[in-house]
Amino acid sequence: MQKNAPYNRTLVNKAVATGLIDTHQAQLPPLPGGVVRDSVRAVDPLEQTVHLRSGARLDYDALIVATGSAPRPLPSGIASPATLDSGQMTHLHSLDDALRMRAALAVTTSPRGLIYGAGMIGAETSGILRDAGCRVTLAAEAPVPGVTAFGAPVAERLARAHRRAVTTRFGHTLTHLDLEKNEVRAEFSDGHVATVDLVITALGTIAVSPSPWNGPITVDHRLRSRTHDHIYAAGGVAAHESDGPTWRIDHWSDAEAQGVHAARSLLASTGLAGSPGVYRPRALYSAQIHQHLYLAAGHTGHSENVRTISTVPLVPTHERAGQLIGVSGLDAGAAVMNHLPRLHTSLASMPRAESTPSTDTP
Repeated sequence: MQKNAPYNRTLVNKAVATGLIDTHQAQLPPLPGGVVRDSVRAVDPLEQTVHLRSGARLDYDALIVATGSAPRPLPSGIASPATLDSGQMTHLHSLDDALRMRAALAVTTSPRGLIYGAGMIGAETSGILRDAGCRVTLAAEAPVPGVTAFGAPVAERLARAHRRAVTTRFGHTLTHLDLEKNEVRAEFSDGHVATVDLVITALGTIAVSPSPWNGPITVDHRLRSRTHDHIYAAGGVAAHESDGPTWRIDHWSDAEAQGVHAARSLLASTGLAGSPGVYRPRALYSAQIHQHLYLAAGHTGHSENVRTISTVPLVPTHERAGQLIGVSGLDAGAAVMNHLPRLHTSLASMPRAESTPSTDTP
């Protein structure tokens, strides 16, 4: 069920925003079977019905919720009403966001862009905009941004790469945005002021779902809802309650893998297929960040320990409860791929950390 035609969201910042491709080129092939062009207002788990915005109602025997996420907004009051209405402030989450960014950049030669947030989207977009001829300022509240997204070893290496490639404002909070003529005036907690043509906020995502959840849906290790029978959740909306603290993964390849696993779990519950077992993240995902290719697999944000097993190339492993749950690397494709068969196995078979000295100077 969908309101708009489906599209590849990984192309929003990589290609659509800078005009490399048009929106129709980002669209996915039509889905097989019937597709209802509507959106969901509410789900009634007791009656097992889905209520649509149009007023229609659909009955279900089993339901998979894959409504994804929305950008985490700036705290209320930072952006003035004039800034919000100007078209010069955007997220980079949807095709509409990409078109908004493209229009703002087209207004002036060598536009100035401020990106607030240096996780996966912010980090990658900073290099994309710089390569497109923009004067980029990458800002983040943390002195070393992206630790949650990448782990400390990769975040520290990327912070140095950012400083070489763009203007950085790390360790300072964005406190106010206001529109002055056709420019956005950005103020920071240390008193610094930056005047830019476009502001992109990249502060992560929040889960989106209809009533009765209106937020993340907690699931077990088979992606079944913890609170409602016959309901499954997958992708950015799913909050996993297994193996310790609750966790979410919100990227394209893992959302696809979760959707497949949820469908197989559903079929198993009806006796139409065998059980797919426990869901363990294994999907690969990547980002081109300045001169570095970041490649990761599994779960890199849910670890008790991040251990660097190689410094040249940089390869951290992400570990929890005595198991390897994720691996990542910078310019280390072969090493990351070699670790894929070891994901979710005991650390006893892992090699010791290498002592190769780093040649990446601060």
